[in-house]
Amino acid sequence: MKLKFTALLAILILLPAMLFAVPVVITWEWLLEDPEVTTFRFQIDSEKPEGWITVDSSVTSYTERGLDGTVDHTLYLQQSYDGIHFSESTRSVAEAMILAPEPQAVVEEPVAPKPVTPAPSAPQPAAPVQEVKKAEPVATPPKAPKVKEPSRFYTKLGINLGYNRQRSRFNSAYDINNLKGGMTLEFHNILTFAKVFGLGVDLDLEYTPYLRGTTYRATLSKVLKGNFDALSTFFTSLEHSFTASPAVMLNVEGGRIALGLGGGGFLTYSLDPSFIDSSTLTYRYGVFAKAALSYRLTDHFTLGLGGKYGVDLDKFASGGHQFLEATMSFGYIF
Repeated sequence: MKLKFTALLAILILLPAMLFAVPVVITWEWLLEDPEVTTFRFQIDSEKPEGWITVDSSVTSYTERGLDGTVDHTLYLQQSYDGIHFSESTRSVAEAMILAPEPQAVVEEPVAPKPVTPAPSAPQPAAPVQEVKKAEPVATPPKAPKVKEPSRFYTKLGINLGYNRQRSRFNSAYDINNLKGGMTLEFHNILTFAKVFGLGVDLDLEYTPYLRGTTYRATLSKVLKGNFDALSTFFTSLEHSFTASPAVMLNVEGGRIALGLGGGGFLTYSLDPSFIDSSTLTYRYGVFAKAALSYRLTDHFTLGLGGKYGVDLDKFASGGHQFLEATMSFGYIF
């Protein structure tokens, strides 16, 4: 990122600039060297967190009026590829205009003229021809060092609420529609490439109460008809299970939007001794594909949607027990 300084003095600053704090107009200009830069931010004479002026990359100059022309002024400029993570500051100093004092004339006492006898005039010598000096080449200023791209790694902790649907039942007594909740720990952009892409890791920890012997629809219908005893039956019919789901994710991020695509494996453990039909196992395991989309509400809080499609590996040869999930999440970025 090259930063070029242009000082526009709208008011003549000569002797008055030395004697008084004359207001001046200063314009700073800079170059957009990397076309993938999306945002600049800058401020004058400080780097306070709340003092930054943020503009998009189409703005490459800034004019400040009413500055004191007798002191130096510094512009601090930073650039960003996503509008969130900014580089270190590049500085440009507008130096004060200082006028050197003029030498005072020495007053000499007048001397009485002496009579001079005129001498015969001699021919005047020809004036010497001044040698023309060759113009020296103007030195090209060195290029500013390229700013190192800031790290895009961050960690997010999320709370999830969602819906689980069993496309093929692993337990014929369970309702195919179920609710779930849990939390997610996400490590974004552990490895980064191509400005907006990165590789990360997600870990989902979820609780799913499977409903045995009845359905959510039947329970809701009874409650709406005034049969509140159905709620007691509902809670005693829940079979509790817990799932851990690690996944490797491709992170695609730009501005405040983040997209994640990936896949991983899951392991579900249940407190129900008859968790799977025709089996004494109390656990399931398999693989899944995952997609997630989130939006940054602030620098730390996010709101997102996600989905999974998975299949059990114990019955994979015969098609497996397949399921779909949809999730809404609220996250906090560290």
